Amino acid sequence: MKKLRLLVTEKCDRACPGCCNKDWDLGSLPVCSDFSRYDVVMLTGGEPMLDPWRLLRIIGEVREQNPDCPIYVYTARTKNPAALEYVLAFADGLCLTLHDQSDYEPWLSFARRISTVRDKSLRLNVFDGVRAPGLDTFRNQWKIKTGMKWIKNCPLPDDEVFMRYCKSAIRELQIRKD
Repeated sequence: MKKLRLLVTEKCDRACPGCCNKDWDLGSLPVCSDFSRYDVVMLTGGEPMLDPWRLLRIIGEVREQNPDCPIYVYTARTKNPAALEYVLAFADGLCLTLHDQSDYEPWLSFARRISTVRDKSLRLNVFDGVRAPGLDTFRNQWKIKTGMKWIKNCPLPDDEVFMRYCKSAIRELQIRKD
């Protein structure tokens, strides 16, 4: 299985001490202009939910090239449950990480909003030290990992490639096809 971890933005509104992006030269990542070669696409950042409308356009571009490919959004931004719900309608799933205590209540609001959703992959990573009472009530809908810790040097799984998104590269590919 070929998996693409696609960096859609370097921007982030956090300053996490163990952020994996500090271990990478993100600007030197190869640009992906052909999504059709992948079995799974994971959209990540920085923080992709800083601009949900841009994220939706990227999801649309991936779907245009690879209609049956599952698309997952990796985010830690819980502060806008309505935007998360809207993006989830177009993605196949979310991997949401609670980094600190301030993330819990907004996530809880979001989890309650989508409590009837059954056809999406929902993963929740909870960092060590985040108190999240009542998680067990969501385990039928969410795959939950608690006690998360920062990993030094953030190794990429063997079955993944890490590339970055660039709209101009997508346009260039489309021009060459025409």
